[in-house]
Amino acid sequence: MKQNKQRKKETTNSNKWRSALSIGLSGGVIWGMLSYAFYYLQFTDVGPSMYAKPILNQSYILKWQGHLIGLGFFIMYVLLASFLYAAIFIRFSSPWVGIGYGLAWWGIVFLVLNPLFDLTKSVKELGLNSNSVMLSIFILLGLFIGYSLSIEFNNVDK
Repeated sequence: MKQNKQRKKETTNSNKWRSALSIGLSGGVIWGMLSYAFYYLQFTDVGPSMYAKPILNQSYILKWQGHLIGLGFFIMYVLLASFLYAAIFIRFSSPWVGIGYGLAWWGIVFLVLNPLFDLTKSVKELGLNSNSVMLSIFILLGLFIGYSLSIEFNNVDK
């Protein structure tokens, strides 16, 4: 009996991390490409190259190569966010937790990391369009990660 409970717990934990990997990759690709599409269509001044700006050569920042490298970094950041959510918040099944998680990541990127690494213009300088687009992307990304992982994890337990 104890072995069955132990085996089920190990299976649940491995499934949790596998789900976090899958959802993180999917979310990174989906929301990263959507972010690039919004930048390309000039809905926002923030391109994907922003995420790799501290290590990118300045001549690549506005080129397609820079945006491709930035998209790769965005996917890695989303993977990190997905694993972090799986470790801390997975027990909550409310979509509001995911929305709050996305808001928190927007705050970390634009209010903490942006001034430190000069990733893009300040929040005040970006304007309403860029801020609303990026805020929406981060909220939807947080909702995607949070709700997908929570539903997956809570369905495994039942």
